[in-house]
Amino acid sequence: MGSDMRMNWALQIEPPSELEEKAVYNFQKPGNRIFPLETPIDMIDMEREAIAKIKVTEFTNKPGTTTGKYSIVKIYQGQEKQVLSDYWRENQ
Repeated sequence: MGSDMRMNWALQIEPPSELEEKAVYNFQKPGNRIFPLETPIDMIDMEREAIAKIKVTEFTNKPGTTTGKYSIVKIYQGQEKQVLSDYWRENQ
């Protein structure tokens, strides 16, 4: 007997309309997932556009769902945003 868990190295969500560096936000994802804690990872939107570098500060798995919190380290802009978005779209 086992449990289906996914290790995620990016948080793919529909981001809040207003993002602020160092602010803390909540997230919820379907399925059970594992995120590296306090380690910078990318946040990407549902079209795989790179939005920000974040740190997941906590997450909890319940049957069929993962909830957690993350803080914004850096909001991507310009060429950096384009290069990272191209990377995430290429590696679907």
